[in-house]
Amino acid sequence: MIRRAEVADHPWIIAIGAEAYRDLGDYTRILPSWLEQPGVLAWIDHDLQGRGRGFAMLGFYMEGGSPSAEVVADLLALAVLPAFQRRGIGSKLLAHVPTSPRSGSTPAPASASSMARRATTAASARSGWCGR
Repeated sequence: MIRRAEVADHPWIIAIGAEAYRDLGDYTRILPSWLEQPGVLAWIDHDLQGRGRGFAMLGFYMEGGSPSAEVVADLLALAVLPAFQRRGIGSKLLAHVPTSPRSGSTPAPASASSMARRATTAASARSGWCGR
């Protein structure tokens, strides 16, 4: 099951993300700063007992300076616990996240940050995502 993350989930997201991205830097410092930003939302996949298996984190921003500017979603992080990898959880998270903070739709975000693009290339390709 996938649900929107709450503030109480942040320590879990930080721990899992730091483990997943340890080769890319100190994400115990990076992830908390992202989670504090307005427009950053996360979703967690969990089992029937409520135990987290993976998460996706997106940042939403306005592209362009006009009042009719488009809301763009950047994939900031995607991580799945090693015990649950290769089971489609990352793909389900990618398919679930909305393209705007108010959207209930499930298309993929419009673009991905360079870190997330490097870290999720294979999962993105398998799910049919492509950045703008």
